[in-house]
Amino acid sequence: MNDADLVALIQDIEPAKRNRGLQLAMQLYGGAMLSAARTITLNNADDAVQDAWISVNRSINSFESRASLKTWLLRITINCSYNQLRKCKQHISLDDVGNDAGSELFNSKGHWQVSLSPWTDDSPEKLLEARAMNECIEHHMADLPHAQRVALQLTDFQAVGVEAICELLTITQNHYRVLLYRARLSLFKMLDHFERTGDC
Repeated sequence: MNDADLVALIQDIEPAKRNRGLQLAMQLYGGAMLSAARTITLNNADDAVQDAWISVNRSINSFESRASLKTWLLRITINCSYNQLRKCKQHISLDDVGNDAGSELFNSKGHWQVSLSPWTDDSPEKLLEARAMNECIEHHMADLPHAQRVALQLTDFQAVGVEAICELLTITQNHYRVLLYRARLSLFKMLDHFERTGDC
């Protein structure tokens, strides 16, 4: 089902069709919405997504298809996530744009110069090491500055397009590239340290 058909189903005046459309949208985009919410407010992500669906149900008739349905849903989710943060009186700020050392780690397209070797050993020791690395990555992601975390999460884990992310964060593409570069550099340094020392 394409976006237009799904939107038409959600906008249907018949409650059963409308509910079916919302269920389909939740199945298709609920995971991405939760992931986006977690990049902003980990502790209140479920509440933010619930608020987002309430908002979607109220405002779906005003959807104009200027963006994809997924982008529109993510924008609502991010707004609801910020609202959750305001309720908790937390402060969110975008990073200052600046230069970092380490440009030799990435090529002109922003990809790693040297890719990480695949993990193929399923021994108990390697599985424990993988679990430890996973936990380390989660802690590191949580400690990244907000805007860097959002840029990295949406780009590398949710495959959201650059223009959509810039629209969601209300930033320029240059600022987005700086945020993504810093986040990837920070993650690379953490992984390199973990591989050399075994410590997070």
